[in-house]
Amino acid sequence: MDEVQRLTGRVAVVTGSSRGLGLAFARLLGQHGAAVVLSARTADDVERAVDGLRLRSEGIAAHGLAADVGILTDVERLRDEAQQHGTLDIWVNNAGAAGVYGPTATAPVADFERVVRTNVMGTYHGSRVALGVFLGQGHGDLVNIYGRGDHGPVPLQNAYASSKAWIRNFTRGLQSEVRDSGVRVHGMNPGLVRTDMLGRVTAQEGFESRVKALPFVVGLWGQSPEAAARPLLRLVTSKRPEFRDLTRRTMLTRAIANLAGGQLHRKRRLPLDVTVVSPE
Repeated sequence: MDEVQRLTGRVAVVTGSSRGLGLAFARLLGQHGAAVVLSARTADDVERAVDGLRLRSEGIAAHGLAADVGILTDVERLRDEAQQHGTLDIWVNNAGAAGVYGPTATAPVADFERVVRTNVMGTYHGSRVALGVFLGQGHGDLVNIYGRGDHGPVPLQNAYASSKAWIRNFTRGLQSEVRDSGVRVHGMNPGLVRTDMLGRVTAQEGFESRVKALPFVVGLWGQSPEAAARPLLRLVTSKRPEFRDLTRRTMLTRAIANLAGGQLHRKRRLPLDVTVVSPE
C-alpha cells in the first residue's frame, strides 16, 4: 500500500491535540490518509489547530471539538463528532497535565486532583468510549500515552509519575481483556519532546532551583514533536503492544546527535519559565 495513503478511509481522534505532540500525532495520521478529529479544552485553540492542518499542502481532512477529557459527556461528544465523518478506527489518549514539582505532602491538593482528573480519568474516559465502539464493530486501535514514571517512582513528581504508572498498568489490563476481539490496544512512551509546554514548570517554593537543569536535559535527549510522533504510525498499523523511546541505545545516540547538532547552544536551549507556588 502507498505509504502516504495507508490510513485512507479511517477516522482518528487525538485528545490534547491543539499543539505540541498531540498536534504532531494528528498531522501524522492525516498525512497518511486518515480524517482526524482534534480536541482540547479551549475552542479557539482547537479551531486554530484545525485551520492550520487544513491550510497545509497535504490537504488533511481535519475536524475539531472543544472537550475536557475529565468529563465523560465531553468525551462522548467527541466520539459522536468522529462518527459524523465515518467509522471510528483510531483513538489516541494524549491529553495530559503535569503536576507541581516538589514534595507530595505539601503539594497543592487541587493540583494533584487536576493531574488525576486529566491523566487518569481522561485516559479512562477515552478508553471506555473508544472501546465501546471498537468492540461493537470488531476492530479499532486504542493508543494510550505513557510518560516519565511509567516504569517506576519519580520523587518530587509523584502526581504525574504515578499517573503514568497507572496508565501503563491500565493499558496492559485492557490488552488482556480485548485479546482475540480484533481490537488492538497499544501503549506509547514518546520520551522527551521539545515543546513550549515542557518549558513552563511550576515548582514549590524552595525547589525551583532543582528544575534549572531541564533545558540541558532536553537539549541532550529531547526531540521534535514530529520525530516523537512517528512511531505512532507503526503502532496503529501493527499488533505491536508498546513503544518506548528512551532506551539506553537511544539515549546515547540521541545525545551524540543533539550535541553535534548544537542543541545545547545557548540560543537553541529550551526556554524555561518557572512559576513558584507556596507549599500547603
